[in-house]
Amino acid sequence: MDENSNSVRVELNRLEEAGMLETELNGRRKLYKVNKKHPLTSDLTSMIRKVTGIEDLVDRVVSRIGENLQQVWITGELAKGIESDMLDVVLIGSGLDQDYISELMDKVEKQLSKTVHYAIAGEMSPIQASHSLLVWQKQAEK
Repeated sequence: MDENSNSVRVELNRLEEAGMLETELNGRRKLYKVNKKHPLTSDLTSMIRKVTGIEDLVDRVVSRIGENLQQVWITGELAKGIESDMLDVVLIGSGLDQDYISELMDKVEKQLSKTVHYAIAGEMSPIQASHSLLVWQKQAEK
């Protein structure tokens, strides 16, 4: 990241103290992850979506795929906060039109100037979810 490791550690500690990050020790390593229960998590996720261009992808995909789409997850490098020319997406739902999604992803690639790899699944395992970023979820009907 071309940053002083001490400066990064100080900022991570500040985010942990503010309750925005959760940590766990793994041997001598301290692992950080977003505290999904923090009230600002959804706002920060929205900002990340806008900065990375994912906002356009989510809006386009969600508005066109239909009712069967339940969630959109970003995996891979971008989910880890690492800039990448590749966007890895997992669409959660059933009965999704794979041919249409393929066409849609080709358009998204051109719009974002990123290679898009996508997968369609019925659900996201807790292990997968812990290494991914949930960028959209269907609201429960009232």
